[in-house]
Amino acid sequence: MYLKSLTALGFKSFADKTTINFIPGVTAIVGPNGCGKSNISDAIRWVLGEQSAKALRGGEMADVIFNGTDSRKPLSMAEVSLTIGDVDEEHLKAAGVTVAFNEVTITRRVFRDGGSEYFVNKVSCRLKDIQQLFMGTGMGRSSYSIMAQGNITQIISSKPDDRRMVFEEAAGITKFKAQKKESLRKLEHTDQNLLRVQDLIREVKRQIGSLQRQAGKARRYKQIMTELQYLDTQLARHNYDVLLEEVSTKEANLKKLLLESEICEESVVRGENEVQQLRERMSQIEADLRATQQLGQEVKGQIDQNENRIQFNEERLVELQAQNEKASTDIGQAEERQHAAEHELVEVSNRLTLAVKDLEAHRKALEAKHDALQGVDLSLSQKQESVRKFQSDLFATAQGLSRVRNEINSLDLQKQGNIVRLEKLHSEKLQWIEEREGLEARLAEFAATAETEKQNVLSRRGTVEERQKRLRELQVELSEANQSLDSALRLQAEKKSRCQVLQQLQTDYEGFSAGAVAVLKGTRGVLGSLTDRIRVPDQHVAAVETALGQQLQIALTEQPEVVQQIITTLTTQKKGRASLVAIGMIASVESTDLEVAVPVGVVPLLSLIDADESVQPLLRRLVGSVCVAPDLASAAVAWRESKGAFGFVTAAGETLTREGVFSGGAGTGKASGSVLLRKNQVIELQAAIVQIQQQVDEASRRKGALQSEQTTLQASLQEAQTELRSQEVAIATHQGEFNALQNSRRTLQQKVETVTQELQRLTAQETDGLSKRDGLAAKITQFEQRELELQQEVRDGTSHVEALRQQRDAANTTLTETKIALATDEQVSASFRQQQSGLQHRLRELSHLLQQRRTEVSSFVIRKAQFEAEMVDSRSKIESLQHDRAQINDQLTELVSQKNTQEFAVLEREENLRGQRHRQGELQRHRGIVEVELAQRNMALENLRQRTQEKYQLDIDTVRSECITITLASEGGAQVETLAPSEMQARGLSTDWEAVAQQVGVLQKRVEEIGPVNLVAIDEYEETEQRYQFLTAQHDDLVKAKEQLMDVINRINTQTKEMFLETFIKIRDNFRILFVEIFNGGKADLVLVDEGDVLESGIDIVARPPGKQLQSISLLSGGEQTMTAVALLFSIYQVKPSPFCVLDELDAPLDESNINRFVRILQRFLSMSQFVIITHNKRTIGMADVLYGVTMEEQGISKIVSVKFHKSEESHQSRTADSTPLVPPAQMVSLEEDTDVVRSQEQTLEIARVE
Repeated sequence: MYLKSLTALGFKSFADKTTINFIPGVTAIVGPNGCGKSNISDAIRWVLGEQSAKALRGGEMADVIFNGTDSRKPLSMAEVSLTIGDVDEEHLKAAGVTVAFNEVTITRRVFRDGGSEYFVNKVSCRLKDIQQLFMGTGMGRSSYSIMAQGNITQIISSKPDDRRMVFEEAAGITKFKAQKKESLRKLEHTDQNLLRVQDLIREVKRQIGSLQRQAGKARRYKQIMTELQYLDTQLARHNYDVLLEEVSTKEANLKKLLLESEICEESVVRGENEVQQLRERMSQIEADLRATQQLGQEVKGQIDQNENRIQFNEERLVELQAQNEKASTDIGQAEERQHAAEHELVEVSNRLTLAVKDLEAHRKALEAKHDALQGVDLSLSQKQESVRKFQSDLFATAQGLSRVRNEINSLDLQKQGNIVRLEKLHSEKLQWIEEREGLEARLAEFAATAETEKQNVLSRRGTVEERQKRLRELQVELSEANQSLDSALRLQAEKKSRCQVLQQLQTDYEGFSAGAVAVLKGTRGVLGSLTDRIRVPDQHVAAVETALGQQLQIALTEQPEVVQQIITTLTTQKKGRASLVAIGMIASVESTDLEVAVPVGVVPLLSLIDADESVQPLLRRLVGSVCVAPDLASAAVAWRESKGAFGFVTAAGETLTREGVFSGGAGTGKASGSVLLRKNQVIELQAAIVQIQQQVDEASRRKGALQSEQTTLQASLQEAQTELRSQEVAIATHQGEFNALQNSRRTLQQKVETVTQELQRLTAQETDGLSKRDGLAAKITQFEQRELELQQEVRDGTSHVEALRQQRDAANTTLTETKIALATDEQVSASFRQQQSGLQHRLRELSHLLQQRRTEVSSFVIRKAQFEAEMVDSRSKIESLQHDRAQINDQLTELVSQKNTQEFAVLEREENLRGQRHRQGELQRHRGIVEVELAQRNMALENLRQRTQEKYQLDIDTVRSECITITLASEGGAQVETLAPSEMQARGLSTDWEAVAQQVGVLQKRVEEIGPVNLVAIDEYEETEQRYQFLTAQHDDLVKAKEQLMDVINRINTQTKEMFLETFIKIRDNFRILFVEIFNGGKADLVLVDEGDVLESGIDIVARPPGKQLQSISLLSGGEQTMTAVALLFSIYQVKPSPFCVLDELDAPLDESNINRFVRILQRFLSMSQFVIITHNKRTIGMADVLYGVTMEEQGISKIVSVKFHKSEESHQSRTADSTPLVPPAQMVSLEEDTDVVRSQEQTLEIARVE
């Protein structure tokens, strides 16, 4: 295995996706402090499963996620992928990967919410799978393959027990210890299960005793309940029958009462109808009486109404007289008030005229004084405006003077700044022109190589596409080959299965009689059956089997003595009958058959049978005179020709015997029980199996060839793709740099043009500034003279304004006095106008009142005449209404007499109706009693039915009533006996149902005495017993599993102890030698703390540099500790080299001489392992095949710059095929310190930014 690439995204300072490609050999990583170099080793350690955030220099695992910068936001996820090449299948299986891969990519991902994911080749997996992948390889998060400056000394200064982990990894026993840990965990789990099972067994044993007692109690309860159910149901059936008889009697009584009730009800209905008719007649009389009474009331109301009208009119006449007198009085009073108001109005009008004259005089005086004040105000405002104008001009002049002075100062400062700026711009212009020329030279170099690289990429891409096309074709061919092979294998399996079944049938002599099977299976002296010695084509099987029939089952022997013994055995053991032939006896006697010519159109049957020579004499005797004919008609013709000398058989199995007997209609020719056909099928299947096997071999060879070609093509395709990707990356990188250089050139050109324009602008600005300054100096003199003139004008104007203000104040005082006098006159005039208006309003009201009262006096006379006429009309109506009232009273007397007569008739009929209703009520009461009793009986019947159904789940109608006798035993118990009715009658007995009820009570009491019963205890007891047996078996299995686990742990202990001791001794010897070599003397040793416990003992390191005594290693200096750790590291590598090794600033504490020793030792192991070294040392950098620089162009974001070295052929130290000369180590040192050196060494370095 070796490291192929590392990709990080969002891990610590690697915010952008960054990929580092490793190659076999030495890869050096350099860069200034704090740029993120050690984050690369942390990423490798983290992706291999490191769980300690402290080991990754963090407080919690979320600290490895990029946390943002001033210009970038934090990320929510960190992801690292590590690709490892040449992974063997064993390690893949350990990680749970069943598919063989040449390389494996391990991915770890963590989120800010604490979630994490692991992947192997983009397939989700567990951390345990990744750990198992590297067990025993020297790789892993805590193995010796990753050594930083801190943890290499930690190995030296750590506790002996902690130091042991490195040796265990080197011994390759970590996976065994993991297995042991897993076995111990299983053992502990087994012990816990064993304890639980033992507890369960004890509990189940306790339950068994309790359930056994409960089950016995339940059985007794069920026995009593069976007897109780029988007696109780019989008693219920007896009570049910008694109730049925009572119900029948009650129903008859109820029918009788119902009939009587119906007769009585009809009589009551007739009486109610008569009473109803009488009541209706009386209601009519009462209605007429009420109508007459209503009419009398109406007449009386009309009389009262007329009398009230007369009284009302009399009262209105009195009121009219009083109103007339009052109106006359009001008219006199109103006329007096009218005269007084008119006199007062004349006086007020005169006084108002005088007040108006005074008001007009004061108003004219006010206007004159107001005009004088306005003239003063106008002069004052004009003078103030003049002063303000002078002040404004003075302020503007001061501002102009200040502005001009500022402009002169600004021009002076600008002149000084322009001088400095011109010098700086001249310098920048020269610098940027020089840089532009350098960029143009580099652009020319890039353009020269771009076309060649593009042609190479096109060629590589064509090669990749051709190989991909061939690979797709191979996949199709391989799929077809797999399908062909699978089809052939399935067909072969089917043929073999069919052949094995038929062979088994042959071996079992399927279709033979029992006697034949007994003889043919395992009987000494039997050579087989006749069937075994012959073969017949399929088309003649039916004919041969028909001709031979049961003779095919003949068992063959050599001599007749054997036949006699076999028959005797069959007879004594009664195994059936069998036919046997001694072929030796048959062969010794010649056949006596006559030679008769075979008829035309038929074939001798014997010629169709392929038989062994040993059975041919037998066949001649059996079927020598049988021929095969096409059909029965041809057979009949041939039989006549041969005069009965031959028997015939057809292909369909039809026969014609020598005696002339025809048979047919049953043969199929290929029945499933045909022994000859089965034999033919076996032979055919065996031949087919051989042929199919040839097809399988051919398909397997083709598949192997295709797979081999596919593997070769995949490897070459991967190689071509890798080269293509490298070239494409190089082109993209070069293109990116080319674009960057072009952008830089354009930027420089713009800067040069901008500087030139700025120089021209500054020169022109300086010339304009000089002329402008002269003009500004002349303006200053003008502004100063104007400022003095304006200041004098302002002082004069201010004095004049103050005099005008005093004059305006005096005018204001006089105007205010006049305004007060005018306001007083206006108030007096307003008061007189208000009085005048009130008097005029009062005169209008009095005039209206006089007119209203005079109108009322005129209307009083008319209304008096109307009231007197109405009174005469009302007296006439009263006389007519009194006559009508007398007639109505006579009608009322007659109607009252008729009503009394009708009421007496109604009372007589109602008395008769009450007697009939009383009789009806008595019948209904008796009927209700019978109905209640009937309902009670029916309810009792239903209760019996429900009780029997609920208690015993029986329908009482299905219970057969039986005769029962109960005999009391001497012990006090009762014996129940059921007899047939005829037997009860013969004995003169009857069922004592009271005794039955008493026995039911006894049984119920016995049930109560038993108490609560668990009816499921019987089933629970049986289930618990079964569970006890199951738990016992589980206990035995757990004990056996525990013994097996202990055996596994013991074997692991033995094996790991041997492996650890062997490795420890080798490392110890190597450490002693290597320490002396590194320190040029001295002495060192590795010691087990507890040699009696090799499996758990810690390891102490004892070191004595030259000239010092043996002492604890913690007392050594930092450099001595590092060199001791180096000696230990490479001592381990001599025994178990790790596929790769990451050294993170391991050489930092070493001085120049120790660095030389470190490099010299390191060179020995370059062929054993791949090294990734993070360093600052120039000697270590000089060993590198590839150099990666880590920079921070953007603050807080790590970027990678790779430098690949190519030594010249003359140096004999070439590490690539490129002939570019190697950069001397002295020049490489400055790469870390000053990136400008990298730019100046473009002719010897190929630089590519890794995205």
